[in-house]
Amino acid sequence: MPYTQGLIGTYRQFWEDGPDRVEGSASQWFHRTQNSVIGYLEGPAGAKLTRASNEDEYFVFALFHPVRVRAGGETVEGGPGSVFIVPPGESEVELLEEGSVWMGFTTAARDLLELCQNREEYEPPVPHIAPITPMGEPEGGYALRHYDLTAAPDGPRCFVHRTAMAKFRWPYRSQPRDPEKMSPHDHEDFEQASLILQGTMVHHMRRHWTRNSREWLPDEHQVVVAPAVAISKPPDIHTTQAVTRGALVGLIDFYSPVRWDILATGGMITNEGIYPPPEVIPEPLSKRDFVYAEDDPRRALETRG
Repeated sequence: MPYTQGLIGTYRQFWEDGPDRVEGSASQWFHRTQNSVIGYLEGPAGAKLTRASNEDEYFVFALFHPVRVRAGGETVEGGPGSVFIVPPGESEVELLEEGSVWMGFTTAARDLLELCQNREEYEPPVPHIAPITPMGEPEGGYALRHYDLTAAPDGPRCFVHRTAMAKFRWPYRSQPRDPEKMSPHDHEDFEQASLILQGTMVHHMRRHWTRNSREWLPDEHQVVVAPAVAISKPPDIHTTQAVTRGALVGLIDFYSPVRWDILATGGMITNEGIYPPPEVIPEPLSKRDFVYAEDDPRRALETRG
């Protein structure tokens, strides 16, 4: 589907509409949340995304095809299963064979924000989504960092930089998810961008009831076919169900800012120790009992005390 606003979630299947930008031989798609921009590139060998000057770090997820990344005076090649953290400044991501690569930026990349079909969705900003509180600068300074997921098949599967976090389930499942083992949950004050990398999934969503029954919404069960993205806003209940049979599917959950609850758990971050936490961890915003505008049931205008 092109950019679609359901009653609860928002979705985009990149294969269903044309690219948002063509850079040489590279077709590029972008989709935003309040704090992040998801990028997807596909093309032949040599297809590139170039950044003349990126304000903060960003992720590169080369899970199925090898890439070459240039940044900070370094050049690093990575095969399938690679994760890169690219430092601020000038950089380039290049496919080494025909295929695709995903990227995770923050909205500090204002030029990419303007390419998003849903660029106006968060104007004005949603008040119950927390702003970015950055981690400390990396130990040893900014650098191009490369991680190989295949070298640690049992995890952990979370990566952080100063302003974002990626949580992996890849390779995910080769059979449909057991309907008796779902994991519906909600989030306090941050969005979840689910990057559907491969296969078909159903994104299930439920809106909490308020005291006003006129605001209640039916559950949403959206079939999403890769490559695609599904966005879950707080405090909506959500879970993703793989339905593809006989083929691996892949999923990344992308967050900005970093999830403090995961950080506090310990042992879940692959690159733990590189980025010191802020001196004061922000208190979570209230998540229940929002008042919704009559003309837009997705947006919470204020919270009741």
